[in-house]
Amino acid sequence: MLSILIPTYNYDVTALVEELYQQCVDCSIQFEILVFDDGSNSSLNSQNKSIKNLNNCEFKSLEKNIGRSAIRNLLAKHSRFENLLFLDSDVLPESSNFIQNYVNCKQMDVVSGRIVETKTPPKKPKRLRWLYTKKRERSEITSANFLIKKELIVQNKFNESLKSYGYEDVFFFNALRRMGIQINTIKNPVIHLGNDDANDFLLKTNSALDNLMLSIKNNDTKAEHHRIAKTFLWFFKLGLVGLISKLFLIAKPLLIQNFNSSYPLIFLYDFYRLGYFSTLKTKK
Repeated sequence: MLSILIPTYNYDVTALVEELYQQCVDCSIQFEILVFDDGSNSSLNSQNKSIKNLNNCEFKSLEKNIGRSAIRNLLAKHSRFENLLFLDSDVLPESSNFIQNYVNCKQMDVVSGRIVETKTPPKKPKRLRWLYTKKRERSEITSANFLIKKELIVQNKFNESLKSYGYEDVFFFNALRRMGIQINTIKNPVIHLGNDDANDFLLKTNSALDNLMLSIKNNDTKAEHHRIAKTFLWFFKLGLVGLISKLFLIAKPLLIQNFNSSYPLIFLYDFYRLGYFSTLKTKK
């Protein structure tokens, strides 16, 4: 009935799996929980191996890192059931009815439950990531929490040419829309527990924007389909991209200082993304 698929990397997923397992048992459904570590060789995997002690649960550690897209495709390939629930490893269901809420939607092709932040903000330098979830990510459809029919993954796999972090889920959902697949949303969020500090989060931001720019250049996606690229095009038509790039490079140290503070500003993060994306276009 339900395959729960969790890609992970250097993270203790035992609390998440135990919660999902109990909810599945309470729902009296056929299920499996598959957790694949993407070649982290982490000491935490010794704890994650305890997942195997739960019925219908499997943990596997890959020898080599294959990337965020490939590991999702691999999990789907190994799944047994028609309904696939993808979750990131650094989340927890907000509701004790989380699984039942998805079971009630099993007739739908694709359903996203969204993601929310913890109620209490973390201390610096981890507050920027928390703020991003609160102000931006909670309104987006994300691979961190969605249900999909297995046949759709078979027909439209995650793009494995993207090895690094970022935009693989955006491209995936856009491809589904082009196929005429409706992506439904329900109020069934997971709480993001990620502990990225500001500098690590910026590295991921850069990687995501690198992926977006490369995909646009390769005609794998259109700039008009992405908010940051649309904003860039607006400034490009005004002839201001060079100026934005220069301002970004000048202001970058001050931006990073703000992001590592107790009071990071989300609009400065928006400017950081636009500025970094502009430097990619102006690179010789």
